[in-house]
Amino acid sequence: MISKLIKKTTTFVVSAAMVFSTITFTMPEKTVSASPTTGSKLVWSDEFNGNSIDTSKWGFEIGTGSNGWGNNEQQYYTNRSDNAYVADGALHIRAKKESYGGRNYTSARLNTNGKFTFTYGYVEARLALPSNQGIWPAFWMLGANIGSVGWPSCGEIDIMEAINAENKTYGTCHWNVNGHAEYGKPTGNFDITQYHTYGLQWDNEYIRFFVDGNKFYEMSIANNVGDTDEFHRPFYLLLNVAVGGNWPGFSINDSAFPQEMKVDYVRVYQDNPSYNSSSSNNVDKSNGSNAGSSGNTGNTGNSGNNGSSSNTPASGMGMNYAGDSSATAYVNNSKWTDIHYSVNGGGQQNVRMTQSGDKATYTVNGLKSGDTVKYWFTYCNTSGYVKDTASYSYTHKGNSSSGGSSSGSSSSGSTSGTVNTASGDVTIYQDANYGGRNTSLGVGSYNLASLIAKGFKNDDMSSLKVPFGYKVTIYQDDNFSGKSKVITSDASYIGNDWNDQMSSIKVEKARYKIINRHSGLCLDVAGANKASGTNVQQCQANGNVAQEWEIDFNKDDSTYILKSALTGKALDMDDWSQNNGGNAIIWDNNKTNNQRWYITMVDGEYSFLINKHSNKSLEVAGWSTSNGGNVQQWDYSAQANQQWKFVLAN
Repeated sequence: MISKLIKKTTTFVVSAAMVFSTITFTMPEKTVSASPTTGSKLVWSDEFNGNSIDTSKWGFEIGTGSNGWGNNEQQYYTNRSDNAYVADGALHIRAKKESYGGRNYTSARLNTNGKFTFTYGYVEARLALPSNQGIWPAFWMLGANIGSVGWPSCGEIDIMEAINAENKTYGTCHWNVNGHAEYGKPTGNFDITQYHTYGLQWDNEYIRFFVDGNKFYEMSIANNVGDTDEFHRPFYLLLNVAVGGNWPGFSINDSAFPQEMKVDYVRVYQDNPSYNSSSSNNVDKSNGSNAGSSGNTGNTGNSGNNGSSSNTPASGMGMNYAGDSSATAYVNNSKWTDIHYSVNGGGQQNVRMTQSGDKATYTVNGLKSGDTVKYWFTYCNTSGYVKDTASYSYTHKGNSSSGGSSSGSSSSGSTSGTVNTASGDVTIYQDANYGGRNTSLGVGSYNLASLIAKGFKNDDMSSLKVPFGYKVTIYQDDNFSGKSKVITSDASYIGNDWNDQMSSIKVEKARYKIINRHSGLCLDVAGANKASGTNVQQCQANGNVAQEWEIDFNKDDSTYILKSALTGKALDMDDWSQNNGGNAIIWDNNKTNNQRWYITMVDGEYSFLINKHSNKSLEVAGWSTSNGGNVQQWDYSAQANQQWKFVLAN
């Protein structure tokens, strides 16, 4: 929400600060946690379960600010219940069309300045957003020293912004480099009016942004790279809904008001609690009190609210497993339960468990013999007290065949004389945060001679962009030998172990198995038939290429074509159907709207696929769990048989 002192369109460009550019949802890196870490504590939250705004946690900003909060915004912010209130377990920030304070619109802007500030941690809010011409909701952070140093020297982190009726949100960082610098990106398209979880992972090396557990943007701040010292100091939180202004523009749909942003919760976790707070209702109560680090005194826990700080959870929490394939965590007597889990020590995924009465459950499917799954719980019991995180883990055992290792050594080959000059969608950069010399790469193999021909030299890469649908393998040595690493999403800093250590690189189209959440079965071309019109079904994984799919991105409308690796034909709705029950087939890839799909993450693993022509969701018919179960389209309802996981097959 650009700190409200200069125009959104102003950009001071440096090597570590870039103008907005469209990217799409990609699968998160396994090493990146879109959730609290295993040792973190919930140090502050507001669940909005009462009937009024907790003024020990939130303050109001009132008025029009300087020059419409620096952006020529058209609203007057108030502290009235007409514009901000708590109801039905959520905070509602309501923008209204009315004459007030010399303006034609009213709204609210809340912040924690002077009540709660912190440095580093995992921040998360679950939000449902308004979407109409002229509206501008935001969940963001400002440096707590703004009063003494001003903006942009205080720093700003926009976790979520949305404008007008766009079906996407933006994440942005602003700071000072002899003037205003900004770097940010939009997400891919999804329905922002539904509840989604917007998260920020912030430490002394990176700022990473997530929607529903899916990372869409990161920025390196290690060692103050790009003069980013602002981001190593305390920040406070803000929530607001603006109307009009330099960024969304001044064309406002007056007939759409009132417009509301709904906030289910806001939570802050830290590994080493370092915060200041005046609230008596913080949630870090592991031992009755929390001593803040760096001289910041923690807050005494309320008597009777203390959770256990050990790894032995309260009675009624546990873990069940079924053969080799799934593990289910459960919590009895809970009001709500968050869980994050990892498989085989990989990246942690954060989800809200399914609530049925006072019992919450969540199941991880697709496990194999020998896989280890670990759960961490953060839950609120039926008395309303937030409890500490507890954990369980289990290693599956069974009679599944052992897959064996594929680590073998790579051949140096004899391609030293080959020069690949192709360009494409993958971009490598000399500097961190996508700065310095850069070049784009198309599908192909690039040895050292190829890279030199494109303007790069040996060991000359620090970051790269890899759109969803691509697989990139980097090699330490020339001719695709030596140490290697596979990358399938953007990396603003390749890591200390790889920085300036790449001498050859391969760019491939990724192939995915697309697995249904409900059945655990794969999207499959029936009978491996190559003819147009062949039915698409589900089937258990069998290693057949008929179960592998490639993805092409359409930049004109942010949709995707899903191509069968068997034939190159596209996933298509038969006979241009717009009806519930319309059948999925493959057909010649002609890029028509019935072959275009919006891919939107539901959580850290699964996505729903919406057909552009019909606006309906791809699903397994009749909740089938059988081989041969038909695949069709139906009205989107976020149910499990409409959710699909993309698993790298090559």
